[in-house]
Order: sequence, then structure tokens, then C-alpha cells
Amino acid sequence: MWVTKSQIEISKRLSDLKILDILFLEPYDGGSHRAFRAGLMAQSKHRIESLTLPPRFWKWRMRGAAPFFADIINDRKGNPSDLIVSTDFLNFADLRGLLHPPWDRVPCLLYMHENQLTYPLSPEEEFDFHFGFTNIISALAAESLVFNSDYHRQLFLASLPSYLAKMPEAVPKHVRDRLAKKSIAMPVGLERTPHPPESYAPYLGGSCSPEVGPPWPRDGKAITILWNHRWEFDKRPDLFARVLLRLADEGIPFQILLLGEPHGHEELFIPLRDKLDRRCLAYGYLPDRARYDQMLTRADIVVSCAEQEYFGIAVAEAIHAGAYALLPRSQVYPSLYGSRCKGRHFYRGEAELESILRELLTTSNCGHVCSLPLDCDVFCWERLISRYDDLFCEVAGKE
Repeated sequence: MWVTKSQIEISKRLSDLKILDILFLEPYDGGSHRAFRAGLMAQSKHRIESLTLPPRFWKWRMRGAAPFFADIINDRKGNPSDLIVSTDFLNFADLRGLLHPPWDRVPCLLYMHENQLTYPLSPEEEFDFHFGFTNIISALAAESLVFNSDYHRQLFLASLPSYLAKMPEAVPKHVRDRLAKKSIAMPVGLERTPHPPESYAPYLGGSCSPEVGPPWPRDGKAITILWNHRWEFDKRPDLFARVLLRLADEGIPFQILLLGEPHGHEELFIPLRDKLDRRCLAYGYLPDRARYDQMLTRADIVVSCAEQEYFGIAVAEAIHAGAYALLPRSQVYPSLYGSRCKGRHFYRGEAELESILRELLTTSNCGHVCSLPLDCDVFCWERLISRYDDLFCEVAGKE
């Protein structure tokens, strides 16, 4: 196997890195938050220790995780860590104010999976200014602010003036400029093995062509559609179920994988499961990673109906496994994949989703083979981790 000059340079840079002691604080250790923490701890060159809380009571986590973690940290003996990393459910300003010396001087990096300024409200919730403002003061208190996509970064920064305008007086000044200067975008890593370069034919322009990749559908049987998201309101499983039920009523043949964490909403997909019967190949959360990866390789199409998505690990994993993506145009996806492939990957509204799905299931008009699986390689931890290790040294001042 040939080793390129760039690989040698990356390897040398990593070998020259100072090994840091990093304390990772996660108040909501579930979903993408847990995957990010676990990936960093498994892949980083640095020594990372974590303090976590279970993924429940998110509002109380934002209010109370800081003093809880501060008490634990202040009771520690010995030298402090070189860097503190946390995610957006922690009030960083409260934490820093509660830490005793010398911990109060440890540099802090805040990673933004989502934010409460632009996150949609559930039907049962009312707007609460406090939670978005917690994100703002946490970002101001941290040395470095990292977003999971530049789409998310720009959305957050753009929302600041109107959000702060809700304050009647004593509004902090130049918040947008201050946060823009210390913020960057870096994706969440994927727990997947990168593809060898020859595994998919690269996209060369024009319409996607079935002649340049694996057969469609990949197992030669009915096309398999994948849902692999949380079954909660912001992912809009009800929209997905309505569209699929209508297509099934038309007699269009397809199979389905209904994966993801139900979070108490098991009833949402019961009509669809019962309608498809044996054509529903999987139902519910798969805790076994190997089994989940196996399901991804069976999927021909992955659909997202998300009302909010700032990166989308589930979609990226499915694309990397070879599924054709059908995604809402209003979310992050065009910024991640729009320049890569001219296939019909994006829809706007329920009617267009149904129309494109019908074409994918009954014709070859939309195109179904492209370079997106290879393009997602940059999100794999193996490709990404050196950037995080370099960033941690930079923020800790230990380059």
C-alpha cells in the first residue's frame, strides 16, 4: 500500500502533538451527543475523561448541570486538565463562575450540536427565552465555539440580533461579532470505516447513471426504504408515514426499515408496519452496532423529513453505506451534498417528497448512483480526528 506525502505529514504532525488531558462534560449523553463523545474518546490521541448525565430532563440539564459538575470537579485532587470540552446543554458561564482555582482558568471549548435560538418548539411547549440565552452566554464564556456545520454556525449567528432584541434594556454589545471571531464548523465523526477509493465510480457530471455503480436496487429485489431517525416531532415521522401509506395504497412495491429510537412514540409507525406486514424488515431501535450497520447496507433509499437538522449523522451514515438520499431542501443537507451530485436528492414539501419517491420506486428517471458515499468519507472519524486533535492543542495553548 502506497503512503502519500500528505499522509506522512499528517502522521508527523500527530506524532509531534503534545498529549493533553481533556475533561469532557456531557449533560445529555444520548443520540448524537453520546456518539460524538464516544468517538472522540475512542479516536483521539489525547487522554479524554468524561463526566456525563443520562439523556433526560433537558431543561433541567441546562439549568442544573453546571453546579453539579462543578462540585465534582472542585473535589478533585491534583493538577487540572489542559482543556474542558462540553456541548450545548451545559451553561458554561455558570460552570466557570463556580469552579475553584486553578480549574477556573482552564480553557473551554463549547461544541454546538443544536441551539435553542432556532430549534423548533414541540407542540406541547411554549417559547422560553432563557434556554436560548443560556446558549449565548455559554458561547461568550468559552474560548472556542465549534458548530457541527457551517450552515448551523451561520444560522445561529444570523439569529442573534433579533433574539437579543427581545431584551428590554442592558443588551450585551457586539455579540454576533464576538462569537463569529471565535467560532468554526467541524462535523460530527461517523463510526464507519472509510471506503477504498475504487469502491464507487466517481461522479463525472451530467445525470446520475445506473451504469457506473452497483445495480438498482442493490439486492435485485423490491427497493428498500430506510428511516433511521428519532421518532420525535422534529424529525416528522408522521409526514413520512403518511407518504409511505399512500404509496402502499397505490400498490407500489417496496420494503421498509423502520429504525431509530421511538422515545415513547411507538404508535406512529404501527399503521405503516401493519400495512406492509412482512415487507417491514426491521422495526425499532437496534442497540447492536454491527446489526445496525448491516441494516444500512440493505437500504436503497434513505429519507429524512426533519424540521430541524444541523448536520444529520443518521443520513450521513446511510449515504456512506450506499443509500440514495432524499432530503428536505430547507435544512442543512444542500450545503453538505448539493454541490456533489445532480441527482434529485432534495424536496420541498410533502407533495414533492411523494412525487420523487414514486419516481424512484417506479422508474429510473431520478438517478440513483453518484459519488456521495465517497464524499461522506471526510466525516469518518479516521479522516477527521487529526483536525480535532490539532484544534484541542490550539485552544489549550499547547501547540
